[in-house]
Amino acid sequence: MPNNNYTVSAITEAPVLSHKKNVEIELISMLYQQVYVALIGVTTTATGIAAVFFNEVSRQVVVTWLVTVFTLTFIRYLSIRKFKSLDKKTVDIRRWGRLFAFFTFLSGLTWGAASIIFFTPDNLELFNILTLIVIAMSVGSLAALSAYPQAYYLFVIPTFLPIAWRYLSVDEAYYFIFGVLLFVLIFALFSIVRINNRMIHDAITLRFENLDLINQLTEQKGKAEQANKSKTRFLASASHDMRQPLHAMGLFIGVLEDRVDQAEHKSIIRKIRKSSDALGSLLDSLLDISKLDAGVIKVLPEPFFLNNLFKVLNNEFQAVAKEKNLKIKFVDTKLWVDSDYFIVERILRNLIANAIQYTEKGRILVGCRRHQGRILLAVYDTGMGIHGEEIPNIYREFHQLHNPERDRSKGLGLGLAIVERMAKLLGTPLYIESTPGKGSVFGITMQALPPPANVTSKRVAVPEAKFLDGKMVLVVDDEEEVRESLTVLLQNWRCDVVVASSATEAIGILQKNNFRPDILLVDYRLRNNETGTMVIDKINALYEGQDIPAVIITGDTAPDRIREVELSGHNILHKPVPPDVLRLLLAEIL
Repeated sequence: MPNNNYTVSAITEAPVLSHKKNVEIELISMLYQQVYVALIGVTTTATGIAAVFFNEVSRQVVVTWLVTVFTLTFIRYLSIRKFKSLDKKTVDIRRWGRLFAFFTFLSGLTWGAASIIFFTPDNLELFNILTLIVIAMSVGSLAALSAYPQAYYLFVIPTFLPIAWRYLSVDEAYYFIFGVLLFVLIFALFSIVRINNRMIHDAITLRFENLDLINQLTEQKGKAEQANKSKTRFLASASHDMRQPLHAMGLFIGVLEDRVDQAEHKSIIRKIRKSSDALGSLLDSLLDISKLDAGVIKVLPEPFFLNNLFKVLNNEFQAVAKEKNLKIKFVDTKLWVDSDYFIVERILRNLIANAIQYTEKGRILVGCRRHQGRILLAVYDTGMGIHGEEIPNIYREFHQLHNPERDRSKGLGLGLAIVERMAKLLGTPLYIESTPGKGSVFGITMQALPPPANVTSKRVAVPEAKFLDGKMVLVVDDEEEVRESLTVLLQNWRCDVVVASSATEAIGILQKNNFRPDILLVDYRLRNNETGTMVIDKINALYEGQDIPAVIITGDTAPDRIREVELSGHNILHKPVPPDVLRLLLAEIL
């Protein structure tokens, strides 16, 4: 903090004050805020005293004293109004404090003068009333003037000294003692005002320090949020750019799979597909995080048989576990649950993949059991385990406990982050137990259901491609590789294909050849800020609003972009798109 009273901020061009300056402003502002009531009390009290002594001393003196009090009160009222209209951060606040103290000194002089001009030696009882009133005023003003002790001193000293001197001059012992006690009272009041001032000063200082802490926390929170947004934008951009060639590569691999017959060549293609799928899986993890953050994943609960899920995952992971010499067992169950099948499948798939990744020997068990009136669907492993203090960190994005070298074969560290978000989406708590060196248990708890009658699976098999024979497909994408790969794949499915890089080019081709496509495959983010929804709307307008079935294919993973695409109402696929997934969607549409 600079030593000067304030510095100028280059951003806001407003004074940035030091704590000391701010505290001074607060203390002196307190004086001016509370003085209105004091002025009313002074004028009322002065009027009463003038009335009491009107017939006891010279009436001219009484009127002169009262006019002096009223005049001083009015001047103080004007100074208060002036102060309240000022910008406290730009004025000389100490000058206004000294001005206030000067007016309290003048007020003290008027009340000290009252003890001189209203002294009635023949009627000391009446003078005692004046003394009690002055003492009451001094005690009453203590709270209001504690913010600025100098003002209090300058009021009390000229007020009390004449009164004490009057009592000391009376030739009676108990009046002399009373005069001495007035001095004791003065020192007691001074002590109290100093204590009060210290408490007020400390309280105001603490408030500004707390405000500083809040501002620092807010600033750091803002920086953290900005860093998180920057990270999201970077990952979204990187993911989008990587998905484009990966999407094209996947489509070309699909074409090769359909055309190659030799077993040796098919084996090579399968290895290429495996590598492509691994990279696609990493990008899909980023996409899952983005979808969950964007809030576009909807929970669609339906009753399903857990054992069917176990069979699907058993077929998927037996070979993976065997590669690491691990045994994996799925315990048969007769239980049904009412939940979103695909979200539960993804949660369990991530937990199993995580267990295989961090288990070097032993086995993995997948099953369910009763737990506190619900079902615990869990994955048990004999892996390295997790220390208790590390458990809160395992759900953080990109956090991997046992991968300091960032081995890409061990994933990105997003599996458990996705699991946590998906469990929250289902409204089901996560279950975890872990013992270092012995293993871990990860799972979710769900409500069991009695087996429902006549439930059929909604999962659809991938159809043959014959239904696409002769269908006209318009592909709009600004990436030449994607246009070429989709063209080859769709022609392999015996489609007629038209490609374009923009809505203008597509409309020109359609008008020139005078035909109407059966389906549109459109990239979402095109050049010149054109979007897939814009392209679809322009093409539909060409055919007088006849809606042509459309699929938006996007590589974006930014939450806001995902939200925009989802709100479009069109069918959506995320790059890279496996050929079987594209074929399945086209089957559902056509």
